[in-house]
Amino acid sequence: MSSLLNLETVRQLTETTSLARNSAGIEFLVVNRPQSEAIISLFGAHLLHFAPRNSTPWFWLSSEAILDGSRGIRGGVPICWPWFGPSPERVGLGKPQHGFARTSLWQLDGISDSPDSTLLHLSLQDSEATRAIWPHSFTLEYDLLIGDDLTLMLTSRNEGDTPLVYSGALHSYFTIAAPEKVQIHGLGASYVDKLDSSREKEAGIFSLDRAIDRVYTQPGPSTELQTGSHRLVLDHGNADSIVVWTPWVEGSAAMNDVNNDAWTQMVCVETAITAPSGIAVPPDDEHSLFVKISSR
Repeated sequence: MSSLLNLETVRQLTETTSLARNSAGIEFLVVNRPQSEAIISLFGAHLLHFAPRNSTPWFWLSSEAILDGSRGIRGGVPICWPWFGPSPERVGLGKPQHGFARTSLWQLDGISDSPDSTLLHLSLQDSEATRAIWPHSFTLEYDLLIGDDLTLMLTSRNEGDTPLVYSGALHSYFTIAAPEKVQIHGLGASYVDKLDSSREKEAGIFSLDRAIDRVYTQPGPSTELQTGSHRLVLDHGNADSIVVWTPWVEGSAAMNDVNNDAWTQMVCVETAITAPSGIAVPPDDEHSLFVKISSR
């Protein structure tokens, strides 16, 4: 994957982790462990790649992804924060889709290696640019625990003196062998269909056979995803919904950072907070959204 991304190693940071850079000057963390490997862009704190050793990647990355820092990266696990989708009325309409965390430069605060895993700790703090979009003082922390399994934890800390309200998602693009091979269990009994005027519908057996943009608002604590290559279990923490999305044939062709056959290669199953009321974080308090992904 490092060669596909055209990464050049800058220096070794720990026994498992090196700092690399692409031709556009974007920096990446490359983790190589006996059990697994991962690549994270510091632009957006964006996990681009995770694979158990001698296995295929869990996440899809578009072959047309833009990696120069001019826009969000298509694929992997983008961070949607401090809102999901179009900006809500409470922050003002017309602001950046999915917020600004995925298009901000993050800081690496620490790396901890153990025999079983590597923990990366990254952070993003408010700035003049973020306060112009969203007038709050915050520290956003992201912990990635990389071993046999993968745990992603996003913690929102309110550094101001008034409540902070946020929503968001860990917008995971999973690699699939073929659409007809995909099965998803544990999504819940009903969903909001964003492609049909946000009507609420009863969930039946899941089939990946069309364009899908669904918000499952009563999910179970775990989701099982059969991709045709992997059987993955997603344990969700502090999420109020699971979003499932695929652009299908027409959508893939319409996006300039997506290869035309992307609909045959990926499906998004996202650990999310989507309720209009969001999550209110009191001053000097914090809230974490997380997912643990494991192979069964």
